[in-house]
Amino acid sequence: MNQGSGDAGHASRAWRTLAGYAAVTFAWTWTIWWGAVVARTLSIDVPVGLVVFLGGPGPLLGTLLVLRRSARGYRRGFLGRTVDPRRIPGAWWLAMAAVAILPALVGYLGSAAVGRPAAMGAALPAGAIAFAIGFALAAGLVEEPGWRGVGQDLAQHRAKPVSGILVVAALWVAWHLPLFFLEGTYQHALGFLTPRFWYFNASLALLSVLYAWLVNGSGGSVLIAVVAHAGTNVAGGLIPQDAVTDVFRTLALALAAGAVVMSTRGDLALAPSRRARVTQTAAAPGGATGDRMVAAWAPADPSLEPEP
Repeated sequence: MNQGSGDAGHASRAWRTLAGYAAVTFAWTWTIWWGAVVARTLSIDVPVGLVVFLGGPGPLLGTLLVLRRSARGYRRGFLGRTVDPRRIPGAWWLAMAAVAILPALVGYLGSAAVGRPAAMGAALPAGAIAFAIGFALAAGLVEEPGWRGVGQDLAQHRAKPVSGILVVAALWVAWHLPLFFLEGTYQHALGFLTPRFWYFNASLALLSVLYAWLVNGSGGSVLIAVVAHAGTNVAGGLIPQDAVTDVFRTLALALAAGAVVMSTRGDLALAPSRRARVTQTAAAPGGATGDRMVAAWAPADPSLEPEP
């Protein structure tokens, strides 16, 4: 088999594995969330909080499926990428904080600058803030090992990173869809096909690019995406938001994502030599070699078969 046909075979297997991940993720989450939508349509009372909680782990279940079928080395590396904060250089912690907090802050300041500041709510007690942080971290833990972990590894391993990440972004956007029809959720309050609906989904797509950049730039850390996801949710909950702030927030995200794409030429801080790294062990931070390397990390391929 020549190199070209081998690459094509690996690419096909990676996309099939990503499709399997998506199938499990959507089957679990959508069965529960759409089921609750139908139940409420039939005037059957269901606890919204419990429904969201039960449906949320879909991406985590999809991740476990991929890991179960992956090489042992990839699984070991993936665990370290998800739980070890020492893998993340200090500068990337700062970048993560900026990605998580600044868009919501820019949204509020922008609305104030045009004379339409979002209304400030009542001050939250410390217990409520702690609960919000805990819930946001839980959301990041059940989602990000899938979207920015195995999903991102599969999508960008055989494609230009920005192109592959847009596939993951589309899946992430679609995954949230039932929540717009489930009364009592944040998304339902935004409304379906309203301006805030489009701003929300555009923000998810743009955050996918920025989270991917954080993961790649930090040496493949999935943990940085977990914390960024949590920080984004907490900032959006504590900093007042409305339809006007949405405009400025989305604009800030678009400018940031555009700057990242242009400055990295679409590689999102991923080593261009990633396509040559078809190994069964997870790549890890280390010294880069070769004049084409712009980052020290490239993803291993989770679609490779496990060792016998």
